[in-house]
Amino acid sequence: MKILIIEDDLEIQNLIYYFLKKENFQVDKTSNGLEGLKLLKDNHYDAIILDLMIPGIDGTNFTKIIKTLPEDYGHPKIIMVTAKTDIDDVLTGLEIGADDYLKKPFDPRELVLRTKKLLKSADDHLNDNIIFKDIVIKSKEHIVISEEHEIELSKKEYDLLSFLIQNKNLVITREKILDNIWKSNYYPGDRTVDVYISKLRDKLPTFSKYIKTVKGVGYKLEEKK
Repeated sequence: MKILIIEDDLEIQNLIYYFLKKENFQVDKTSNGLEGLKLLKDNHYDAIILDLMIPGIDGTNFTKIIKTLPEDYGHPKIIMVTAKTDIDDVLTGLEIGADDYLKKPFDPRELVLRTKKLLKSADDHLNDNIIFKDIVIKSKEHIVISEEHEIELSKKEYDLLSFLIQNKNLVITREKILDNIWKSNYYPGDRTVDVYISKLRDKLPTFSKYIKTVKGVGYKLEEKK
């Protein structure tokens, strides 16, 4: 497994590098976001350890670029590391496609464990197609087919669709959806899940009729209609 570290604090960069190499990962490192993009395009890493505040191009825009151009940069898992305490910065990063985050200072052993978990999950499902009715999710290519047409979904829409199908016939609370897709706690009045369910309904009209709203709780994908 190949991992890229993008971190401009050289002490933290070298610490992460040391612990990942101890686990026999192939590791490259850089302090610059633009250099990180070049390395990623040339090597297609399995995971990226990404600081939000880096020179060249910041972590948020870095993430936006690679999620917009998967044909150039692949589908690496992204773990953000940040000294910021504002939850909005973290949520923005997760919303645009990051998979996990850690706030500085952190224990590098925890970072290694989180990285392993993300990569194991990706490896377990890499070759598994997820099928529901006329919908086929091709995990390896990271695409969705409905009625023999490829449907363009954002990262979070794709993850939400996969999560619903994997939990079909079960009532899923908004809290559980937020925790699994956005790594975020649910609070009363948060409409993030509802907004994204609505987006899926619009983009996948034949799928929409199987999504049942469970008032005050969440959603249920019913296999039989």
